Amino acid sequence: MVDLLWLGPFCAFMSSVTWAIGSSGYSRLSRTFPPTTVNFSRALIALPLFFIATFLVEGGWSEGWKAFGLVQMTHLEWLSISMLASYGLGDTFFLWSTRSLGVPGALAIASSYPVWTLLVEYFFRGSSITVHQFLGLMMTVGGVVTVILNAPVIVKSNEPVETSPSPLGTWILDKRVGVALAIGTSFFWALNTVAVARGGEQISATVANGVRMIFALGISAVLARWIAPGSSLVLPKNVIKNYRWLFACEAFGGSLFFMYGLGHTSLILASTLSSLAPVLAVPVAWAFKLEKVSFFRTLGVSMVVLGLSLLVG
Repeated sequence: MVDLLWLGPFCAFMSSVTWAIGSSGYSRLSRTFPPTTVNFSRALIALPLFFIATFLVEGGWSEGWKAFGLVQMTHLEWLSISMLASYGLGDTFFLWSTRSLGVPGALAIASSYPVWTLLVEYFFRGSSITVHQFLGLMMTVGGVVTVILNAPVIVKSNEPVETSPSPLGTWILDKRVGVALAIGTSFFWALNTVAVARGGEQISATVANGVRMIFALGISAVLARWIAPGSSLVLPKNVIKNYRWLFACEAFGGSLFFMYGLGHTSLILASTLSSLAPVLAVPVAWAFKLEKVSFFRTLGVSMVVLGLSLLVG
């Protein structure tokens, strides 16, 4: 069978598309429910879908279990790290950061995680940085500043809002806190990228993601006891019904794209293609009526994406 060389990069890009859609919906949910509840529900919906997909792809019940039997301790270690860095800490930090920065603003900072890869290459692996990469870094920083200084105008929706005081307090609405959380998100997403690439080696994408979702349930449950004690782990049935398409699109489809893309593309290219959500999030935010059109906001997000392109160019 001829290997489709374009399929890996295409899947990495599609993970950006699905995350741009998913992050806007999850940000809306996080205004009412704790991030741990949102993440637990994402994993709860995606887990059976990955098990079903594994048995369908492998061609039967016994073949599917044989595929799961290929999972070794090394896979479990890296996949557990990936979920701690994404569903556990990374995505939680991201949803918190959207409270003060908005979805495109938080994404513009958090999606600069390929910069971490560049720094690791330079300081720990002895790689040199070209002029294009340096210019890309400066443009990325400039775009982030532009996004932050042009705060979004949030459009009120009919979504329910929190009626009880947040256990996090009002500090979560401070823009400086939002920036710090978004930077933390970028670090954990970079770690997730490396862990997914290592954890998915020599096993199928559906099997690897099935294992990841099991870890996601456990990690989300543990974090919930610390972040939001007393809150429900699962979203209400009516909310899950209204958002089930979103969970299927992002938690299942997006994770599948992400895993396959990282496994069939160079790490730098895949991480960059999967970080293009900021520019995609702008029209998504308009479609969800989460913010009004802003020229400078859009300009800043575009600068971030162009800067990232130069960084890996």
